[in-house]
Amino acid sequence: MPLVRHRLRAALATPALLIAAVVQADPKNASELFQLGWAHEQAGRLDEAAASYEAALRLDASAKVVDRLAFVRGLQGRTDEAIAGFRQAIAMDPRASEAHYHLGATLWWTKDPKGAASALRTAVRLRPDFAEARYYLGLALKDQGDAKGALTHLRRAVTLSPSLQPAHVRLGALLLEMGDADGAVAAYRRAVALDDGSLEARNGLGLALMEKGEAEEAAATFRALVDAHPEDASARHNLGTALLQRGDLDGAVAVYRELVRREPGDAEAHYNLGLALKQKDDFEGAETELRQALVLSPRLPEASFTLGVVLWQTGRASEAVAPFRAAAAAREGYAEAHYMLGLVLKQKGERDEALAQFREAIRQRPLYAEAHRGLGQMLAQAGDAAGSAAALAEAERITRLAADAQAAAFALSAGRESAAKGDPKAAIVRLREAVRLAPDNAQAHYQLALALSKSGAAREAARHFAEAHRLAPYLPAGPGD
Repeated sequence: MPLVRHRLRAALATPALLIAAVVQADPKNASELFQLGWAHEQAGRLDEAAASYEAALRLDASAKVVDRLAFVRGLQGRTDEAIAGFRQAIAMDPRASEAHYHLGATLWWTKDPKGAASALRTAVRLRPDFAEARYYLGLALKDQGDAKGALTHLRRAVTLSPSLQPAHVRLGALLLEMGDADGAVAAYRRAVALDDGSLEARNGLGLALMEKGEAEEAAATFRALVDAHPEDASARHNLGTALLQRGDLDGAVAVYRELVRREPGDAEAHYNLGLALKQKDDFEGAETELRQALVLSPRLPEASFTLGVVLWQTGRASEAVAPFRAAAAAREGYAEAHYMLGLVLKQKGERDEALAQFREAIRQRPLYAEAHRGLGQMLAQAGDAAGSAAALAEAERITRLAADAQAAAFALSAGRESAAKGDPKAAIVRLREAVRLAPDNAQAHYQLALALSKSGAAREAARHFAEAHRLAPYLPAGPGD
């Protein structure tokens, strides 16, 4: 191995030595000094690169050399000098796309997404095929909350440069965040294919597979990651979660026990172990781990909530009140905590506060059937027949919606399967049913549009493409988008 490194250094040094000889013969050749700086930069000799660029600048103060020197200053950790240099290069040549790109990327790294986006937009305008600039522009727009704009540029970046692995990773993460698990899986698979040693890409692939409900492959992905990187706590956490999703409680407990052994101060590890033990009905073990999680992180809302559930399930309703209150206080919008607190208070006979908790759960999550049902039952006990009837009717309506959504998911799956088998007529029938049951299901509209398009029903397909894109902007607005 040392021999290989020696050869690598020699290979990088050779161009610099040759150029240095030319420079020595003609020390006022700015072009050769620039090339010497470039050779030093590529070999990692940053001080020598900077010296060569500075010498070139004394002979020819061009935007290209100023930009390159600024880039080296950035690599040296002299960020303010780098930013000033990029701005100077832009002032010298406003059409210097590389300088705009370098400025934008550096501003993004220094957490100035607004400034970064401005510079990167200029870089892209000057050079529309600049994949790296589009990549960073996507990141900057994402940081500013413009997910749709970010998606546009990240997709364009991977189209222009299919080997740009980080862009595939970021695209996968954005698609997963936007709810497109299929697209996320595809993006992460490409990222892994480009660099199978990328922890971020393999971890993201596992998370996307879990979101799709493919727990078996997700668990295998995380298992391989843990085997390759035993020190990676995130991979162990995710492996345990995938095993829980798959229903392998013993496997999940084993993973979390090992994680707790390795990371005894990790509150989330104790919480996850407690959750797995609770699902195995080992309430005593679960309580121990959940309490330890709260010792390590007193405001961990999930640990407080799950501890409350364990206490309630083991007949200690009065003791469960405090953990449920803590969970509700620790996380804004924790409707489940308010609902469970209302349920416990109802059991204790504290009706007024129980009613208030049910109402708060509904305020935070309007389509919460159990909370509407709890409210309806309490209003009936209080003699408010009209209020009770309205709440119970709403609970029933929400329950029907959930049943329709589940049936729509089944019809969608069946429709996709028929399409994959080359039976478009059966696919269209199933997918129409999915759209009828769940009109707001973007994937149902999109898959129906694809099937209709392949069957020649272009006009109807266009309507469903448009509706799918309206519901989920990450989906193409037409077959060629």
